[in-house]
Amino acid sequence: MDYERLKGEIEAIVEIASSIPEQFQQKCFEILLSATLTELATPLAEEGQRFVAGHAPQFAAADEGIPMTTSLRVFMQRREVATEDLQRVLMYADGEVHFLSEPSNMPVAHGQMAWALLLALKNAILIDKMETDPEDVRSVCKAKGFYDVANFAATFKREPYAEYFKKPLEPQGESQLVSQDGEIELAELIKKLAKEE
Repeated sequence: MDYERLKGEIEAIVEIASSIPEQFQQKCFEILLSATLTELATPLAEEGQRFVAGHAPQFAAADEGIPMTTSLRVFMQRREVATEDLQRVLMYADGEVHFLSEPSNMPVAHGQMAWALLLALKNAILIDKMETDPEDVRSVCKAKGFYDVANFAATFKREPYAEYFKKPLEPQGESQLVSQDGEIELAELIKKLAKEE
């Protein structure tokens, strides 16, 4: 491994990470460092290589880097979600979706539903289905501080949240597709999070 090149890449990564909100800096640094180490360990002649000497790895624009699946493209066109807003909210690297801007400073129930919709967005990218598994929502809500054990299941059945999915999410139940109301709410959430970046 070229340690001089790595040193230059780390300096670029630090500069990039320090330019985003503080709560995301560590995660951004880890993701970029991981991608850089992977690229430095891979021969530069390999097809699809996006390493540029003297710069941090270049993540492609959403139409190249974020897989524009059918369900994602239809959602973005139907709800007028700009590619730039999507790029401010998430990034796609090494087959994973990473959120750069996340819900915060909102009631627990609203945060729970925001994460349910964001997980549907993630699935639209990864599996081409804008759907959410309720147990994935539970796990994320526990990790992000939006878990209310007494009201978790009830929140999915309350207005207006009950209308966000084709059928209400049931604990340990099947994944459910996002409804039109859910798409509208998700589009607003993406635009809001993009402004907070």
